[in-house]
Amino acid sequence: MSIMRFILCVIVAYVIYSILYVSTMVVALGDLFSANVALTRDPSELLASMAYVAHLAQTIVVVALYNMFVASNDLKRGVTFGLLIGAYLAATDSTFYFSLKLSMDPWLASMIIHLFVGAVVGAVLSKLYKADTIKAEV
Repeated sequence: MSIMRFILCVIVAYVIYSILYVSTMVVALGDLFSANVALTRDPSELLASMAYVAHLAQTIVVVALYNMFVASNDLKRGVTFGLLIGAYLAATDSTFYFSLKLSMDPWLASMIIHLFVGAVVGAVLSKLYKADTIKAEV
């Protein structure tokens, strides 16, 4: 995959992640997820903005993993990959929910959202995937 296509995939995946997570966790289920808002940083703090940088790094890794290990435009493989990434994120979230004194109210919704968003991103990555082709000169 060309570097430009890789960058395109990162941008598209980052936007999809952002839109789906904000629309589900902040807008649609904001009341549910506000149960732990007292533990979050003020958005004006510099460290709070570092979450966007961390999310970008996470997205770069997801796209790289897709290209290294799936490398296919098959929708089923893309969705499967996305579900696995979503399951990984759900398990990571669970470690925080279970080890810290967080409200468990949003836990189940968070698990479902991670799986759903992962599946969507995986499906989109499968449709954006294009292998490099080398033409032999005769």
